[in-house]
Amino acid sequence: MRNIFTILFLLNAIGLSAQQDFRKTYFPLINKAELHLVKEEYVEASQAYFSAFSVTKTPLIRDLYNATVCKLYQNDFEGAKLYLFKMAQRGVKPETLEQRGIFEVGYNTEAWRNFKPSYEQFFEPKELNDFLKYHLSNLAILQERYFENSSIDFVHMPVGAENPTHAITMKDYIKITYNDSSQLERDKMVKYTLKEAEMEMKKSKATVEELLEEAKGILLLVFENPMALNEGNSQLEIFHRNDHDLFSFLRFFKFNHDRRALKEGTVNDFLNPSEKDYIDEKLQGAVYKGYLSPQVAVSQSSEREIPEKIKVTSFTLTIENSTECGKEFDDIENIRFLKKNVLTSDEQKEYKKIKDKYGLESLDDRFKKEVFGIDKNKYFILNTRSSVESSVVPNCEVAQKMLAGATIIQD
Repeated sequence: MRNIFTILFLLNAIGLSAQQDFRKTYFPLINKAELHLVKEEYVEASQAYFSAFSVTKTPLIRDLYNATVCKLYQNDFEGAKLYLFKMAQRGVKPETLEQRGIFEVGYNTEAWRNFKPSYEQFFEPKELNDFLKYHLSNLAILQERYFENSSIDFVHMPVGAENPTHAITMKDYIKITYNDSSQLERDKMVKYTLKEAEMEMKKSKATVEELLEEAKGILLLVFENPMALNEGNSQLEIFHRNDHDLFSFLRFFKFNHDRRALKEGTVNDFLNPSEKDYIDEKLQGAVYKGYLSPQVAVSQSSEREIPEKIKVTSFTLTIENSTECGKEFDDIENIRFLKKNVLTSDEQKEYKKIKDKYGLESLDDRFKKEVFGIDKNKYFILNTRSSVESSVVPNCEVAQKMLAGATIIQD
C-alpha cells in the first residue's frame, strides 16, 4: 500500500511539473504577434498567432479575435474561418463581431454574409456551471438590495423650517416635488418623527454593511472556481449571461465599500491584506494556466496601480497668443503631440516584479502598443488605457513646457 501511494505521489508530481507555464510559453508569443500588429506586419503577426495557438487547445477569445482581424487585413477570409469557427464554439455571438465592424477590413462584408449561416450553425451559447449560476445570482440579489438600502435618505419637514417636526423619505419628497401627485397620494406618504428617521438611517447603514460582508464572502468563494476566472470578461461582450461576471461584481462591491469608507473619513479597504494576497494568487494562477490574460488579471489585482499608470496622451494644443512664437512652431493652428506618462525609477523596478508575476510585456513593448492604440488602432483589442485631450494655453512658453519630451505628430 505504501508503494502504491509513493507511485501516485510521483505521478502527480510529474504531472504538475509537466504542466506548462503560459507566462513563458503562450503569452510571449501573443506579445510578439501584437508587436507585429503595431508595425502593421500582418503576415508575421499571423505566424506568431499560429505558433501561440499550437501550444494550447483553448486560446483566449481576445487572441482568436485579434488573429481573425489580422487575417481580414490580409484579405484572407479563408484563413480567418478557422478562428471564426473557434469563436462560434466559444460563445461569441455573430452580432458582436458585426457591431465591432471588423468585416469592413479588407472588404470582407460579402464573404461574411455568405459565411454567417455556417457560423450560426457552429455557435454554442456560453453556459455557467451550477456553482457559478447559484453564487453569481446571489451576488446579483445582494447588489440589488444594496441599491435599495443605500438609497434611503430623509428630508426634514416642513422644508426650511428652523425646527422641523417630522421627515419623509427622499423618494417621497421627489414624488411630491417633481411629479403630479394627488392630495390622496400625498396623504398616504409615511411621515417619520426625526428620531424615527434617524433610527431608520442607522438600520439601513447596518444592513448595507451586512450585505457588503456577505458579498465579500461569496466573492472569495467564487474565486475558487476555475470557470469564474476563465477569461472573465471576454472583452468582446459580457462573457456571462445577465451581466453575471465575477469581475464586475468585485468592482461594484469594492467601489461602493471604499467610497463609503472615504465618506466617513477613514481608510478601510474592502479586502484585508490576506484576502488581497489570496485573490492575487488566484489571478496569477489563472494566467499560469492560460485561463486569463496577464493584462486583465493585473487589472483586477491589488497590484494594478503602477501598470495602470502606463499610458500615452494624445494632445491637440491651441495657443491663445501666438504672435511671439518662434520657428519651433511651424503650424501653430494644429499642434498635435503624444506624451508618455513616464514611471519613476522605483515604479519601474516595481513594474518589473509585477511583470514577472503576471507575465506582462516589457515597459517598452507596452508603450509601443499604447501609441498604436491611440493613433492607429481601430479594430484590435490590446488593453490600452491611453486618452485624447485638447488643451488651450496662453502663450508659447507654456506650450514649450508641455511639449518637453513629447513626440510631435505631423498630419
